[in-house]
Amino acid sequence: MATAGVCSLIVCVLLVCGSVGVSLNTSTTAAPLMISSSASAATSTKSPSVLLSKLQAAAKSQRQNGPEVTRRQDFIDSSDDLLKGKTLKAVTVLEDPYATKKVTDEGTDFHGFVIDIVKELSSSLGFDFELYVSPDGKYGAPKENNTQWSGVIGEIMSGRADVAVAPVTISSEREQVVDFTNPFMDLGAGLLMKKPEPEGTSIFAFLQPFKGTVWFSILGALLGTAILLYVTSRLRFKCDIGDQNYYNDRKFNFKNSLWLTYWSIVRKGGEPAPRSLPSRILAGAWWFFTLIVISTYTANLTAFLTVKRLVSPIKSIDDLASQNSIPFGVTQETFLYSFFKGQVDTGSVYERMWDSMQTTEMFPPSSMKGVEWVRAGRYVLIEETPFLEYTVRTDQNCELMLLGKPFLFKGYGFATRRGSAIKKQLSVGILKLQESGKMSELRDKWWPKDGCPLDGQSSNVNEASALGLDIFLGVFYVLGAAAILAVVVTAVQVIYYRFCNFGEKLKKMNSNRRTSLKNHVLRRQSTDVNLH
Repeated sequence: MATAGVCSLIVCVLLVCGSVGVSLNTSTTAAPLMISSSASAATSTKSPSVLLSKLQAAAKSQRQNGPEVTRRQDFIDSSDDLLKGKTLKAVTVLEDPYATKKVTDEGTDFHGFVIDIVKELSSSLGFDFELYVSPDGKYGAPKENNTQWSGVIGEIMSGRADVAVAPVTISSEREQVVDFTNPFMDLGAGLLMKKPEPEGTSIFAFLQPFKGTVWFSILGALLGTAILLYVTSRLRFKCDIGDQNYYNDRKFNFKNSLWLTYWSIVRKGGEPAPRSLPSRILAGAWWFFTLIVISTYTANLTAFLTVKRLVSPIKSIDDLASQNSIPFGVTQETFLYSFFKGQVDTGSVYERMWDSMQTTEMFPPSSMKGVEWVRAGRYVLIEETPFLEYTVRTDQNCELMLLGKPFLFKGYGFATRRGSAIKKQLSVGILKLQESGKMSELRDKWWPKDGCPLDGQSSNVNEASALGLDIFLGVFYVLGAAAILAVVVTAVQVIYYRFCNFGEKLKKMNSNRRTSLKNHVLRRQSTDVNLH
């Protein structure tokens, strides 16, 4: 009988505990139930039905009022004063403009974007912090055994630091070993490259404002207008229309008609001037046409001669992955390094990029080292856009540029230990900074809005370089060719009329002889008349 009672008691306890477990939230862990030997002995003497009714009443009360047992962690998370008066051990990585260290006689002083953020959080949440630099200077990546991490992630996991005050990219792999606050900055991945040399200037740069089809169209319009002016003037002259002493239609032969259209387009005056109504209509329309053409040409010529255009062989990650002449890579033990490394067997463009990077094995140990490689020439650094924008804007020689559009968008957050209660308070503080506009003010403080252009193209007229002789070389060639042509034509005419045109010279000599003979006869006749 006693054995049956004990069995019934055990069954009832199991049933009630099951109902209580269903009613509790899965995130709440109840305190273990401790039963002493004396209590169990006393309980065994009681009626099983009485005990069953009491346990069922307790379960009903818990279902109605909720669990009475609350984790200490949940209680801590709900406290707004959790961090007040506490001192956090914070780890960071030295990298402009996020965190820099300056050693003075008074001690070590840290400055930077994330340093300003944690100072604002310290002021609003009432905690202090002790900051130190990660021993290996890395952000964090899994080591060979995948159980330990390097960088600030490893410092958090080992318990040496409470929070990582650094631009740590939030990723699924890192979320498995640490917790992250709300992102305090959005980012993407970008490409950094040294600016290529500007396009070589053509010796006929003055022809570049118009395409070849436009130049041939203008030449055709010039010849067509000259022919039409010649034809209308000759028709008027042949038909004897108007007073030919006033209307100079006779003077508009093809040579003079072509001359008028030419001097009109180069804005110079000349003769003959059109006087008849048809020629004035035609000339007026031609002058209006040349006004538009010259104005457009002048405006475009200014832009072509003063702005040097950069032509980059890479405009996107597809172009980067499709070439092998320019090596590229990512910084070691960063999120991007782990991301590309995990793209094996995906068949994506990122896998092709990783294969190329493994071939060259040019992985800089730090972001600044990668920038040095870029400055040295013919290397593309794949890095997160906030760092790249700051590097390009503050470059002293303005020799760097960003390629294409950003990709792989993520966010920066502060890392804490798994299950740490400070994560929620820091996240709330970050959200308040963003809502108040303070976060934008801090970003504007450390990221200059002016400086070197991100795309490498100079838009500042004051920085435009002086025009060299190579720009005007084609014009000098044209002038020299015209001068040589004029000399050659003159020489040919002199040789022809001086030595080669015997027929004309003989006619001229005979004409001169006849004139002299006639004059001589007239003088003799005059003399004879006077004698008589």
